[in-house]
Amino acid sequence: MKRLLSTAAAALMVFSLGTAHADRNRVRVDQSGYSNGAAAAQQGDRNGTVIVQGGRGQYARGVQSGYNNFLRMDQYGTRNSVTTGQIGENNFAVTGQEGRNLRADTLQTGYGNVSGIAQIGTNNTAVADQDGVNNTSGIIQVGNGQDVMVRQRGEGNISVVVQSGYN
Repeated sequence: MKRLLSTAAAALMVFSLGTAHADRNRVRVDQSGYSNGAAAAQQGDRNGTVIVQGGRGQYARGVQSGYNNFLRMDQYGTRNSVTTGQIGENNFAVTGQEGRNLRADTLQTGYGNVSGIAQIGTNNTAVADQDGVNNTSGIIQVGNGQDVMVRQRGEGNISVVVQSGYN
C-alpha cells in the first residue's frame, strides 16, 4: 500500500509539473445578430484570439502560427470583414470596425510586430502587411470610401495613417 501511494504521489507530481509548463492557445468567439461567420486556427504555443461580432453578415478569420501571438477583432454593423494572419513570435494585432461594408486585412510575419486598424463608416478598406522585426503600424479611417494599404519590410519601421472624409 505504501508503495502504491508513493507511486501515485510521484505520478501526480510529474503530471502536475507537466501541466504547469504546458503552453496553451486560447480562442474566444462571441457573435450576435444573424448570418455571422468566424474562424480561428492556431498552431504553436501561447497564442490568443478574440473575435467579437455584432450586427449581421459579418465575417472574421484569424490564423496564427508560432509563439505568443495575439489578435483581437471587433465588428459592429453590417457586412463587415476582417482577416488577420500572424506567423512568428510576439506579434500583436487589433482591429475594430463600426459601420457597413468595411474590410480590414492584417498580415504579420516575424517577431514583435504590432498592428492596429480602426474604421468607422461605409465601404472602407484597410490592409496592413508587415514582415520583419519590431514594426508598428496604425491605421484609422473615418468616413466613406476610404482605402489604404501599408506594407513594411525590415526592422523598426513605424507608420501611422489617419484618413477621414467621403469619396
